Amino acid sequence: HEARLYADPDRAVADHDRAMATRKVECRYGTGAPGTGEAWMVLDEADLVAFDSTVGVMADQIGALGHAGSLDVRRAHAVGILADPQAALDLLAVDPTAPDAGHDPAVVAAEDIAHDAANPFRRPDHTHKSASSSSGGKGGPGGSGGSGEVVLVFHITDRDLLDTGTSWGSGGVAVSPKLGPVLLGRLQSWLLTAGKVTIRPVVDHATIGLVDAHDPPARMAAAVRLRDTTCVYPGCGRDAESCDLDHIETYVPVDQGGPPGQTRPDALAPLCRRYHRAKTFGAFTYRRLPDGAYEWTLPTGITVTTGPVTHRPRRRT
Repeated sequence: HEARLYADPDRAVADHDRAMATRKVECRYGTGAPGTGEAWMVLDEADLVAFDSTVGVMADQIGALGHAGSLDVRRAHAVGILADPQAALDLLAVDPTAPDAGHDPAVVAAEDIAHDAANPFRRPDHTHKSASSSSGGKGGPGGSGGSGEVVLVFHITDRDLLDTGTSWGSGGVAVSPKLGPVLLGRLQSWLLTAGKVTIRPVVDHATIGLVDAHDPPARMAAAVRLRDTTCVYPGCGRDAESCDLDHIETYVPVDQGGPPGQTRPDALAPLCRRYHRAKTFGAFTYRRLPDGAYEWTLPTGITVTTGPVTHRPRRRT
């Protein structure tokens, strides 16, 4: 690498510029132990140096404020705090070694930040009003303009939520399409920090009517994705929330001779974009079986049957 810099600096600059176009930050859920995920970053080395230094300084400050975790744990906690820039500033703005630190409200607030449990609803505050405007824009939660609002969906029964005998830390489980299974105790602590909680009734397939239009209504789309949970191509585990909804039998518009009611739950299935294209443009066909499994016929003529979705067992009482 060093020799190339000496021998062909122009090429090195061009390689660097191309590499800058590949920078990315990926958040990978469900890849570690329960309740943990991974972040993968490709940065400009200058940004990486600055990021490393900032995380290190924050980890030291968290330790000075009494956090007993190892350096690695404190660095990970610091990254979580960075999701709320104002909290990060408040953490770094104090001197916990000052003689009167124990009586300084700012230090007390910083201690709370250093010890706060992680929650998914940390985010930048976009509600500040400009000096020249008497009313804020739509940058707050639920508004447009890049509010950074965090939306998480959990599937849980009212029985689990309302049962006063539930041991929040042990028995109950809620399921998130994004995060996977989460203990109710953890969900409860998150709900206490959420800005808004929306409760939607269970989707009953029997109450969803047929439609003639190609695109399913939102309620029908949600029912299909909840039913199948992932792409239904054999071996594909792509989450249904990120999949297209495919008409198992090719949709024909009604005004072109197609029958009415082609769009209905049992005629739809989630397919990731890759296999949706394979089915649409290739020699792949499939059908839904009565038990909820799918039978695929591959271009070679081989048939493969996927097992029906097995939903999680009921909580033991």
